[in-house]
Amino acid sequence: MLPKINPTKTMSWQLLKAHHDKIKNIPIKDYFKASPSRFNLFSLRDDDFLFDFSKNNIDETGLNLLISLANDCRLKDSIDEMFSGKKINETENRAVLHTALRNFKSDRLLV
Repeated sequence: MLPKINPTKTMSWQLLKAHHDKIKNIPIKDYFKASPSRFNLFSLRDDDFLFDFSKNNIDETGLNLLISLANDCRLKDSIDEMFSGKKINETENRAVLHTALRNFKSDRLLV
């Protein structure tokens, strides 16, 4: 089963909330002025997929705090459990199988 961690009770949440209060009124254009390479820092590309979050109110500190929050909540462990077919659907006591619906490879998902 997945860990029962309330993200709002973690230290990283409190730090992220305080950081948000500091930066929430900074215009996005100011970030680009301060860092001409902002697009490269805050975007991901994989083949034809581009995820650009450079035009959001986030900075490196905020990104690091989000990663800390994910770590505090053991997000990677939960993702690994989902992809390995563990029983994480507590209501039905079974694997969620969301990944099987999107498996376009020849890989089999064994549960």
